[in-house]
Amino acid sequence: MLLATSDFLLPNGTFFAEIIAFLIVLFVLWKWVLPPVVKAMDDRKEFIRSSIESASSQKAEAEAYKAEAQASIDTAKAEARSIVAKANAVAAQLKEEGRQRGQDEYDRLVALAQSDIQQSKNKAVEEVQKDFGQLVITAAEKIIGEELDLNKHERIINEAIDTTSRGIG
Repeated sequence: MLLATSDFLLPNGTFFAEIIAFLIVLFVLWKWVLPPVVKAMDDRKEFIRSSIESASSQKAEAEAYKAEAQASIDTAKAEARSIVAKANAVAAQLKEEGRQRGQDEYDRLVALAQSDIQQSKNKAVEEVQKDFGQLVITAAEKIIGEELDLNKHERIINEAIDTTSRGIG
């Protein structure tokens, strides 16, 4: 019956005891639990801030390395283009030198062939002249009817050979 007579809106002793217990728990939490939690949150906040700063500096450093690498790549490309241009120039020069050597060899062979042809022609002319001289002497002997002395009639033979040579040459 005690329950029936109490009014729930009127505070009784347990209410005050609960408030005091709540305040004691709140004080204990504020005095011994809250400072380590706040410290842990501050440490975590500082760690996050330093991580962000570190990431920012590393990002800037990475950008600098990237720019440096790009500059190195550009330099290497320019160097490669220069090397290729030099190689092309050397190849063109070697090609021209080879062409010139080929032309020189061709000219040498043509000159050698012309020389050989001229020597063969001269040799053939000499043989023809020699044979022609004998034929002239033989023909003259048959026409004249007597034997001709080569030493006596050398002038006549030489004139005939010269006339013939001019006609062949």
